[in-house]
Amino acid sequence: MTEDEAFPADGDALPETPPRPQRWWIAGIALAVAGALLATFIPGLLPRERTGSGTGFVIAMGGYILTSAHVVRGATEITVHWSGRGYNAGIVTLNSDYDLALLVCDSLPPVPAVAVAGGRPELGDPVTAVGHPGGTRHPTARSTTVAGVGWWAVGADGNVLRDLVATDDPFRPGYSGSPLVNEAGHVVGIVTGSVTSGTGKQFGFAVSIQQAAGWLAGRGMALSLESERPASALREADLLSRVAPSVVRVESRLPPGSP
Repeated sequence: MTEDEAFPADGDALPETPPRPQRWWIAGIALAVAGALLATFIPGLLPRERTGSGTGFVIAMGGYILTSAHVVRGATEITVHWSGRGYNAGIVTLNSDYDLALLVCDSLPPVPAVAVAGGRPELGDPVTAVGHPGGTRHPTARSTTVAGVGWWAVGADGNVLRDLVATDDPFRPGYSGSPLVNEAGHVVGIVTGSVTSGTGKQFGFAVSIQQAAGWLAGRGMALSLESERPASALREADLLSRVAPSVVRVESRLPPGSP
């Protein structure tokens, strides 16, 4: 034993030095510091929250917004963007079997609700999606034609979605939750995604507004349906001007590791 390590003799005063911290405590501090440095300089090495983006539209006064379930499912925070500003929103109800979600945003300014078509579109009818593909700041329009009604497809969760409106053209990511409208600007469906057939042909798909209306009615929200088919056709630019004021961009903050 060296002199520095000698025990004090009886009666000697103990040295007034703070107790040594346990080694695990030192290791914990080192790990915390290392983690902070990694998070600062190499963010990709540590789990981080991520964001998803889609579209929604005001379906009823009071800030009620309809969108796709896969856009907001599992979100820790939801922000809807309208007219250049963001507003916090919450989920009222969600159904993955229909790929539909109803949101509410109490702080959203008075925004007109969209008009809803009472009848189903027919094969070959022109339709237009109004949404935020790729998270665009302003809504854009995507015009196509109806390829079929009452189709089914496998959804984002691997479940089978039924009573779908199929379109001749696919929709880019970010259009999910967009209103699909007829030539009068009345909603006939809610865009849910795109599928490539075995022959390589790509189709867009939307949940029929009749299915959405029935789902909402079961939760106490009745939609006012336009019973007549459009008497005259609006141009794409006019459809965009009519529908865009009711459309919002939906941004979801998702936990690390979420699908």
